[in-house]
Amino acid sequence: MSFTRRPGSKCPQQTSREEYRHIVRNARIQPTASSAAIQAKVAPSLGDPVSSRTIRHLAKGHLGSRHPLRVLLLTSTHRRLRLECCRARGNWTAAEWN
Repeated sequence: MSFTRRPGSKCPQQTSREEYRHIVRNARIQPTASSAAIQAKVAPSLGDPVSSRTIRHLAKGHLGSRHPLRVLLLTSTHRRLRLECCRARGNWTAAEWN
């Protein structure tokens, strides 16, 4: 059994493959940029104006969500210095901590 797309069953795509790639590239360069900012950046290079909703839709394509880093990752130097500090203070009494 095979299926074929009926003509006119979906809204025709308004952006070309090159325009799509351009929008996605700009979304990857600036992952925190709003759709309006991406629209303003790509508008001069695109021939026809593209809505911010289209930008949002296309920018989602193949892009994972971005989660901001909550804490800085420790380097090997940080780990070494932290361990030295803990070992130096390991036998302190309660009076020494105050």
